[in-house]
Amino acid sequence: MSVLQVLLMLFFFALAALVPASAQSEKVQATDLLISHATRLIVFSPHPDDESLGAGGLIQRVLKAGGKVKVVFITSGDGFPEGVEEEDHISHPTAKDYRKYGAERREEALKAAATLGMKEHDVIFLGFPDGGLSYLRSKFRAHPYKSPFTEENRPPTFECIVPHTDYTGQDLSREIERVIADFRPNLVATTPTEDQHPDHNSTYFFVKEALGHWNKKHPNLKPRVITFLIHFGQWPVAQGSGNGSRLDPPDGFPDKGREWISFPLKPEEVEIKRKAIMEYHTQMLVMGRFLMSFARSNELYMPDD
Repeated sequence: MSVLQVLLMLFFFALAALVPASAQSEKVQATDLLISHATRLIVFSPHPDDESLGAGGLIQRVLKAGGKVKVVFITSGDGFPEGVEEEDHISHPTAKDYRKYGAERREEALKAAATLGMKEHDVIFLGFPDGGLSYLRSKFRAHPYKSPFTEENRPPTFECIVPHTDYTGQDLSREIERVIADFRPNLVATTPTEDQHPDHNSTYFFVKEALGHWNKKHPNLKPRVITFLIHFGQWPVAQGSGNGSRLDPPDGFPDKGREWISFPLKPEEVEIKRKAIMEYHTQMLVMGRFLMSFARSNELYMPDD
């Protein structure tokens, strides 16, 4: 290879490093999200594991800054047939099996939260139906929905914040609003409406609905809302994996002109996030590669302002 060829090759490598890998990456900005000891972050997670996948680094950073964090699990992830079958080695799970599986996922969530530095009293389980949130958003706004998995039509009594709560959209919105009113966050993180999992985009709807009700009562207390994506096609597995690799936005995401926020993580934060994710043994059995593809050198958020 001639000297000229080597110089040309180096030139093109340098040029490739400057050119974004996709049109989406042009809309990524780095930020520290203005975290301080005054930050009051609440993370609304559709299922146990979404909080660690999407916001495990952010949770650590807020706690290290002296801020406060609450994690609220909308469901306990008890409606996952493939997970129950793999965990218990059974082909036809019963309602009892699904309820047992939900209890296991709650225990995993508490261990993951502790790994991230949280206390148990800062973790809230609402106990709404896994796989059923889109129904609560449409057909079951006022009438109770019955889970086809657990055969329950209301959350466990010990998880109810508001008495006499049923599996209805109105009751879920009311529970979320009560959590917001009690904690008074100035930063809210949840999954976006563009997330392709029905429970995830429905979680966004209920969080925004509850925030709207609360903001009408307290117009001077309007928290900043950011979203973290979990499900969109083959993303982020298709981008490879590894602690040092960067998480980039997926191609074809309908961002509507909004800029992504790239939140860089320190190596020790990545390692702790990885350990938190690995606490979800039930999920690692069936989708380990997917989960670990979120343990990267950054997290991605989108402002919802």
